[in-house]
Amino acid sequence: MVDEIRSAVITIVREEGHVDGELALDADLYYEVGVESTRTISILVALEERFGITIDDSEFVKSRSVNSLADLVRRGRP
Repeated sequence: MVDEIRSAVITIVREEGHVDGELALDADLYYEVGVESTRTISILVALEERFGITIDDSEFVKSRSVNSLADLVRRGRP
């Protein structure tokens, strides 16, 4: 289950964040990976739709890596 969530988060970040190349699981998505801040809403909405959850905005902005987003999704799942 953990790997499935992480894999889905990676796919969403790549697609919605327009990320090519390496994507380290603990890399800061904005400073190290280069995801533009304008893409964050797309990532948030895609995560909520894919997993059927609502993510608190303040928690989302604190989650800056694939691993932290995956943890956030896990906590939001029933």
